[in-house]
Amino acid sequence: MGNVMASSELSKRGFTPDFSSSPPPPPPTSSMGNSETVLENHGNGSQTDVNPGTMEDLHKKCKDIFPVNFDGVKLMVNKGLSNHFQISHTINMSSVTPSGYRFGATYVGTKHFGPSEAFPVLLGDIDPSGNLNANIVHQFNQFVRCKFAAQVQNSKFSATQLTADYKGRDYTASLTIGNPDIVNESGVMVAHYLQTVTSRLALGTELAYQYGLQVPGGEIGIVSLAGRYTGDRYVASGTLGGSGIHVCYYHRASEQLQLGDRKSVV
Repeated sequence: MGNVMASSELSKRGFTPDFSSSPPPPPPTSSMGNSETVLENHGNGSQTDVNPGTMEDLHKKCKDIFPVNFDGVKLMVNKGLSNHFQISHTINMSSVTPSGYRFGATYVGTKHFGPSEAFPVLLGDIDPSGNLNANIVHQFNQFVRCKFAAQVQNSKFSATQLTADYKGRDYTASLTIGNPDIVNESGVMVAHYLQTVTSRLALGTELAYQYGLQVPGGEIGIVSLAGRYTGDRYVASGTLGGSGIHVCYYHRASEQLQLGDRKSVV
C-alpha cells in the first residue's frame, strides 16, 4: 500500500502493515488515480487540466510490469456468487510467509463513477485462528475517495491505516493516518500533494510525521520531493528524501514489449 518513497519512509518508522494476502478486488472496479485522467475541458481549459493521479501510483507504470515473486506454493480458488460478490480459498505453503489456509471475500457495490468503477469495495481474508486482513474503499463523489485497511493478529489490532484522497482539476492531495493510539499518544501521518505542471510533467511532495514515546525526541518529520515525466513512449519518475533516491523508468518498445528498470540509492 504505497509508493516506493512512502513505504520506505513508513517502514523506517515502525509502520509496515502487510495486507498483501488480501484477495484482489474483481475486474469491474478500479482505483481513482491509477493513471492520468484527462478532465472535461470547461471554458478556457488547457493541456494542464490533467489530474496527475495519486502519489501512491507515481511509479505504477514501471512497477506493473515487474513479476510478483513468491517463495513456496500457493493454490487459490475464486468463485463468483454474483456480479457483486465473490469468495476465495487460498492454501499457502512457504518458508518465508506463514503457511496455512485463508478464506477471503470481496464485495463490490452499485455506485458507479464510470464504466469500470464501482464502489464501495469491501475485501478481506481470515485464517482458522481468526487473524484477519480487511480493506474498505469508497468513493463519495467525483473528487473524494477514502480507503481503510486493518490487520487483526491474536485478537488485537496490529495495524490500521486510513487514507483520504482529494482529486482536483490538476492536482491530488492525500492524507494517511497509520496506527493511531490515543492512549499511548503515538501514530504516523503522511501528507501527499502531486501537481500537474505541464501535460507531461507532474511534481509533488510528501511530509511524513511520526510521534510517540519510542521516537527519539518524541516526534520526527521528513520532507520528500517527487516528480514524473511522461514521454510519448516512456515514463520516468523519481523521489528524493530521507530514505534516499528512488528512480523508475518505463519504456514501451512495441505493443508486445515493455521494459522497466528501477534503482535506489540509500
